[in-house]
Amino acid sequence: MNPTRIFSQQCTCPHHTHRWLRGLVLCVALLFGVLSTAHAKIDTQYATMTRHSDGAYALNADFRLSLPNQLQDAINHGTALSFQVEFKLGRPRWYWSNEDMITVNREQRISYNSLTREYRVSTGASQYRYSTLSEALLNVSRISQWRILSPNQLQTGEQYQASLRMYLNTSKLPRTYQLNSLTNQGWGLNSDWYSFNFTPR
Repeated sequence: MNPTRIFSQQCTCPHHTHRWLRGLVLCVALLFGVLSTAHAKIDTQYATMTRHSDGAYALNADFRLSLPNQLQDAINHGTALSFQVEFKLGRPRWYWSNEDMITVNREQRISYNSLTREYRVSTGASQYRYSTLSEALLNVSRISQWRILSPNQLQTGEQYQASLRMYLNTSKLPRTYQLNSLTNQGWGLNSDWYSFNFTPR
């Protein structure tokens, strides 16, 4: 038997084993990435319109919001996240698609201050501070008494359809993270459109 042939056969085994182990590690990493992304999403729990004493209508909504690990790390390392709530109001038409009437947006921004170790939620001119990220996310996920419609925009007794959604506004991220959001599914955080009908009384 040729000694050189035996030696070459013995040397190829560790090489193939190394490639197999690398493939196994890659598969496990991809699996964990898919699992973590699967649990990272936004779900709309409910939404309703309430009428104020002055006749204006306000939106109340509750979302279930969970962040993947990479977004949690981004916040804790100084990157602010901007969540957008988009609301649309239309009038149903039996002979055609709904008549679009109003589209409004509300931005909620989460940031972290490493000096005070506090999470800050900014909504317009209002700011709130929390000691934990979960508390800050709870604030973002609840929309309370968002005044949207004035009395003269609606007709009493007529049915309207409201639709809303929440999403992570990746255009507000630093450019490095914007590029990452194009290739990483975990950064594409958004809810489906949630629609409901209501009739002013």
